[in-house]
Amino acid sequence: MNLALAPLFERGPLHAILAREFRAALINRYFQVFCALALLGGIAALVFSEDGSAVGFFILQIALYFVSLFSLLAGVSSAQGEREEWPLLFTQPVARGAYVIGKFCALSSIFGGVLLLLFLPALFTSSAATLAPLYVQTLLLAAVFIACGLVAGFFAHDRAQALIVGVSAWLFLLFGVDLVALFAARWPVMQNVPDLWVAALMFNPLDAFRIEALFALQQIPAEAANKTPLANWWIEHAGAWFAAIAIFWSGALLKIAGLRLNRWEE
Repeated sequence: MNLALAPLFERGPLHAILAREFRAALINRYFQVFCALALLGGIAALVFSEDGSAVGFFILQIALYFVSLFSLLAGVSSAQGEREEWPLLFTQPVARGAYVIGKFCALSSIFGGVLLLLFLPALFTSSAATLAPLYVQTLLLAAVFIACGLVAGFFAHDRAQALIVGVSAWLFLLFGVDLVALFAARWPVMQNVPDLWVAALMFNPLDAFRIEALFALQQIPAEAANKTPLANWWIEHAGAWFAAIAIFWSGALLKIAGLRLNRWEE
């Protein structure tokens, strides 16, 4: 292992951070509310959906709006929860980046467990082969917004500012990128290079998740994408692309959060 990365993965400090995060999650109001919503959402998907594909579409909407938002809020809460303790924590013989890795791993693991409350009821009407890929994709989406929440929480000066910054970023990715692409597509110049705004959608994790899931659930016919070479390639490799873009976003955001902590001064 690279000597520069070794302190980040020392078992003692990392285990202590993980244990601390798991304990904090039990009293975190965002996790408590999300657990209730996930269970209610899973039951509602089972009760109100007519068939297996409808259940998957219902869960997709919950993942797109609620899982991404609560992941972000959990990340912000985790980063801001110890702000007053940073001077003391940073005197410990633990690499600062280990706090970022520990928080991210703990929150992602907890979300992986909580998401079972959303998906398990759907197994009564849908096959595991259909729901398993959607579960993995939803967990990857949650990981992206956990990392985004950590960045907002570490950079902001207080919880209110962190929430404003984090939710603004979430809204921009949820609606803003699509609106920009929509208006850009009206310009004659942009109409000649449609792959440019297709690329903007591809690099947005929410759009990449939504498109991949809709095609996987057969809510959009595959021939609808055969308009540009890039869009056609995207759909043919939608699953692999979303996994790659989610890992890229998560890694980049965690790197930014780590740099922020390394430069933090009392």
